[in-house]
Amino acid sequence: MDVIAVLGWLLERDVNALIRVDAERGGVRPWTFHASGGPRSDRWAIRADADSAEECLQQARKALKAHGLDLPE
Repeated sequence: MDVIAVLGWLLERDVNALIRVDAERGGVRPWTFHASGGPRSDRWAIRADADSAEECLQQARKALKAHGLDLPE
């Protein structure tokens, strides 16, 4: 699942999310994924920082799964 599909999937589940690349970090873990909210009444937030977009999304997938959001492949 590509990042655009991930964001769309999360939107359908009332999750706020973004992915960002920050060139000012000098190439050190410039990719960030952040998500918050969710379908439950308890509020949560996750953040993943990584060296590549793929690694960032992989970390985000694990963190989202811990909140009951198992992304499709």
